[in-house]
Amino acid sequence: MDDELKALETELRSLRPAPVPDRLWRRVAAALDEAPARPAPIADLRWLWSVALPAAAAAALMIWQPGVRPPAGEPLALGGGAATLRPVAAENVLVRARDEGFVTLDDGTTARRERLVFLDTITWSNPRTNVSLTWTVPREEVRVVPVSFQ
Repeated sequence: MDDELKALETELRSLRPAPVPDRLWRRVAAALDEAPARPAPIADLRWLWSVALPAAAAAALMIWQPGVRPPAGEPLALGGGAATLRPVAAENVLVRARDEGFVTLDDGTTARRERLVFLDTITWSNPRTNVSLTWTVPREEVRVVPVSFQ
């Protein structure tokens, strides 16, 4: 069987593609000259998202004064109190869960490790001006659950 594969590989290495006829080159060149100019495909504009999303996140963080975090349920004042936003919705979506198997803890007990990935979304709103801010943050959680074998 090994000899057959080696013979096949040798035969394939000796093969060469046929030359491309000149008339085919002329047809391709003529077709390219006649083709209308097309706008850039959407796939080429992906770089815009890689710039726009971080810029929007930075703008939201600059508006939200660093170090100033209201207690839960309290309004968030932006721009010296000009716009007051209140949290109106919070959502936690489990995106992925992975069981990483058994681990041995420092005290010698056996536990099971789970890795969970969530997407947390908080929506703030100002009912007076109808302005809203939605903040979505990924979160990873690792849980170690003790296992009892009885």
